[in-house]
Amino acid sequence: MSLPQPADPTIKKSVTLRRSLAEEIELRTGPRGFSRFVDQAAEYGLALLKADEIVADHERRTGPLPDEVMEEARRAWSGE
Repeated sequence: MSLPQPADPTIKKSVTLRRSLAEEIELRTGPRGFSRFVDQAAEYGLALLKADEIVADHERRTGPLPDEVMEEARRAWSGE
């Protein structure tokens, strides 16, 4: 996952999270690491959505990916 570049401007947004989730994040990051954690989580979530879109587009054009290809991708994703 890439870190934001210094020239990449930030924007302040208000989000609503479950209290238990926010507390668990803060326990791990401290109050000053909270925004960075959320930024990285959002970047990760977007990467997953983009990957899903790429696979869906490919499957629309060529048909479903073979099971062995999906299993190889799963193993690579999990670091096996």
